[in-house]
Amino acid sequence: MLIRQAEHRDIEAIMSIVRSAQLALSELGIDQWQNGYPSTEVIKQDIDCGVGYVACANDGKVVGYEAVVLTGEEAYTQIADEKWHTSNNYVVVHRLCVLSDVRRSGIAIELMRFAEEHALKHGIRAFRIDTHEGNTRMLAMLKKLGFEHVGTIRYDSGLREAFDLKFNKK
Repeated sequence: MLIRQAEHRDIEAIMSIVRSAQLALSELGIDQWQNGYPSTEVIKQDIDCGVGYVACANDGKVVGYEAVVLTGEEAYTQIADEKWHTSNNYVVVHRLCVLSDVRRSGIAIELMRFAEEHALKHGIRAFRIDTHEGNTRMLAMLKKLGFEHVGTIRYDSGLREAFDLKFNKK
């Protein structure tokens, strides 16, 4: 599995993955990503800002996507600093999704580990992330990876549960 920076030529494949994730979330009965988000414009902006990454299968097919942001998340200021287990210097992953054909094969975990390694290269030793309370797949992965729940935040699209994790690596 290769994880690399996303390019504009990947947009069609990324949007196919996004659509499969939207369907999976709909099947869970939750409203996350059901209002046209993330749009092609959001993905283009990720790529233009250098935060979009794709996971590629051995044959080169794009099978996963994430935005790895090292500059924080404004919504996380809704939770008091003392509730977080991590410092305000953290990486956040947004728009994590995997193609339905290969879901539950460890690709999302590989993308999360890539984000951690990327952050460590930039001197960042903490992770923050959020998801819908009904996103059972994401919640199970976060638990498996050792994330701790810190509270609830509000986006225009609704409430999200926030988690963090300190990196153990030097």
